[in-house]
Amino acid sequence: MELSLGMRDIYPKEARLRKKIRETLCNLFERWGYEEVEPPTIESYEVLSKTIGKEIRERMVQFVNREGKLVCLRPEFTTSVVRMFAKESTEDLPRRVYYAGKIFRYPSSPFRFESELTQIGVENIGANTRASDAEVIALAVSALQAAGMEEFQVDIGHVGIFRYLLSRLPLSEEEKNVVKELLKGKDFVALQGFWEAKKLHTHPVASFFLRFPFLRGKEDIFAAEREHFPDPEWWQILDYLREIFHILRDFGLEKQLFVNLGLIRDFDYYTGVIWEGFSPHLGYPILAGGRYDELFRLFGKNFPACGFALFVERVVEVMQKGGKEECPFIVRLIYPPKWRSRAFQMAEKLRREGLGVVMEEKEGEAFFLTTPEKTLRFSLQESDNLELMVKELRS
Repeated sequence: MELSLGMRDIYPKEARLRKKIRETLCNLFERWGYEEVEPPTIESYEVLSKTIGKEIRERMVQFVNREGKLVCLRPEFTTSVVRMFAKESTEDLPRRVYYAGKIFRYPSSPFRFESELTQIGVENIGANTRASDAEVIALAVSALQAAGMEEFQVDIGHVGIFRYLLSRLPLSEEEKNVVKELLKGKDFVALQGFWEAKKLHTHPVASFFLRFPFLRGKEDIFAAEREHFPDPEWWQILDYLREIFHILRDFGLEKQLFVNLGLIRDFDYYTGVIWEGFSPHLGYPILAGGRYDELFRLFGKNFPACGFALFVERVVEVMQKGGKEECPFIVRLIYPPKWRSRAFQMAEKLRREGLGVVMEEKEGEAFFLTTPEKTLRFSLQESDNLELMVKELRS
């Protein structure tokens, strides 16, 4: 039987790894002072259409409910969290919250078949400082480390760069969206053709867009690009990013961080610093986030906020490629039916100590503890030495 487009079954090995990642990250977020929230799976289309851009809006899973209202399976968590906390007063801020659950989107291309994804992420609501931005980025780095990622990089950028450049070109809103889509798809041949068609191929800003793949590096990129546009607005954006980079350097995270002035995000609601996490073993982000200070205004509040989401399936995919899976230690306890009560006591004792135990009845006089590699035979009198036998099976 075929599954619906973008859906797939999760078997024990992957389910076990996903569960471990979720538990590890939830514990991490709580140690950083974040509290769990659970937004509903179904949101009103009216709520989501306020914040979701055209590209994601066309990929939302929509249907009409029994009340005749258009609703959607949530395509992301941030809008739902904003709706929840738009009811708060300023006295309740700041709020640090995290979530873990499913999101649903139709695939973005014929090469991406994921319609159901698991996201785990955080939102820091009410703070608008370089330090708060750096805190959330540092937590994103810590989340990737805690999830078991060994090779990864986090690129930090700023939406103001793209907006600054577009504002200096004579383009309509529709044409600006064309430029954004070409840049997101890294189709620089088509972008060059677009500039030529618009007779902008000699414009200095248009030429700068063609350099986007090369605007990535460490701290030296700020000095290298500062004088490209001798404009205080340009300098202000670069200085903002540099201050955040310095804070993260003080945290000892410089090794994992890169400045990416050509970074562009899928969602239109970001207003400041943005970031994405990558693995060399995967061609798309495993984590993404940013600042979205204007989003609460759509719900009648003026709260600053930033956050990120980690894509669990993508992290699992990387770890499976790297052979980072852990198999649980499960033993099989074979016992005679006449000593069933004693066998159950033994099994429960092992389970309380964190072992997986499968029980099986077999006629005879002896007990057996087995794993795929070893089998130990013992009598009822020897059952008091259970810990020693398990230790031997582990060795």
